[in-house]
Amino acid sequence: MRIAMIIHNQVSTGPYFKVLEQCVALVRAGHQVTLFATSATRRFLPSKTVHEGVEIIESPDLLWGKLRQGIDLYNAVWRCVIAGKRKFDIVHAIDARPNVILTALHIKYWQKIPLVLSWWDLFGDSGIATERFGVWYAKTFGKVEVWFEEFFRKYADGATAITSYFAERLNIMNFPPERTAIVHVGCDASLPVPNREESRESIASLGISSADTVLCFIGTIYQSDLNFLFRSLDIVRSKTQRSFKVLWIGSHRLEPLLLSAYNIVHVGHLPTMKDVYRHLAASDIALLPFVVNTANKARWHSKITDYFNMALPVVATPVSDFPAIFAQSDCGWMAASGTPEDFAQCLITALENPSTWRTKGETAKQYAIHHLDTGLLALQLTRLYGHIIHSTSIRYK
Repeated sequence: MRIAMIIHNQVSTGPYFKVLEQCVALVRAGHQVTLFATSATRRFLPSKTVHEGVEIIESPDLLWGKLRQGIDLYNAVWRCVIAGKRKFDIVHAIDARPNVILTALHIKYWQKIPLVLSWWDLFGDSGIATERFGVWYAKTFGKVEVWFEEFFRKYADGATAITSYFAERLNIMNFPPERTAIVHVGCDASLPVPNREESRESIASLGISSADTVLCFIGTIYQSDLNFLFRSLDIVRSKTQRSFKVLWIGSHRLEPLLLSAYNIVHVGHLPTMKDVYRHLAASDIALLPFVVNTANKARWHSKITDYFNMALPVVATPVSDFPAIFAQSDCGWMAASGTPEDFAQCLITALENPSTWRTKGETAKQYAIHHLDTGLLALQLTRLYGHIIHSTSIRYK
């Protein structure tokens, strides 16, 4: 099967690196995959690379910074030109950003093949636009974002939803449930978990000893969630004598005073996932401190996938599909509500019960193996693609 996979952002950005991992799994399953992404730096000409059998087309973008988020039509034109020189059996678009949906519709109608449209995020006025650009943007251009998120769903032949929230939205929009699948962001669950003691020794230069209790967080975080985390840590420190360090992996900018005040060891960006996993494996408990709002309830916070893959027990708030997962699998501690007080109490319980860390972590790893492995997700996608191609074959003849 020849698959065109389309994302709006750079491959190296956040969860979109996971799309590349999923494409690799599809290649290993016997498919040909071309991944259309945005170049991190190029303004005028595209580039092509191959990663583990996946052809990656990075299109140029005339915008910069936070505006380099899938809205440049010049970017879309290049994608359409390049796509016109290739032949596909199905096109799979991640979200409906302009440079994604315009390219996807061009491929769909020019080559007369079906389109699978994923719903991964809320960019509009109830989503991440407010966090990224402020209320003014959310109430103006954010309305345009909402239109793009919803209007083009009717042109899709199939759909994947990253959480049950989006699956329910599709159901409300009368999208056929038999052509919809919930597909979370996965990981290579066959990777062994590095030895915890050896991993701890490998990061001893950071000032973390074998006796330390280490909480970890990976990636970036919105300001409202960061404030929530700090408020929760204040409560924890006021109610327990147990000391801990917070290992923060990723390029999120944190003020030096905050690093000192909250005992945060900030390692910054790490070059490979192997390095990331080595640091995670040196930790004891992973954190998912998210405010309970519409955007966080809708999204799949892909950090949990890596936490589970490294057998880390997780302390989380009730957002995304986490409540259902924690009810099904004893992989950590779920806060009773979205208040800092309840999250703090959850973290206190975790800190005061170190004898449960290993068991809960092993359960988390088993969940990753049986539900989040990219090989399994590749089979799920293959079945969906086959069903969509079969159900639309008469229409496109």
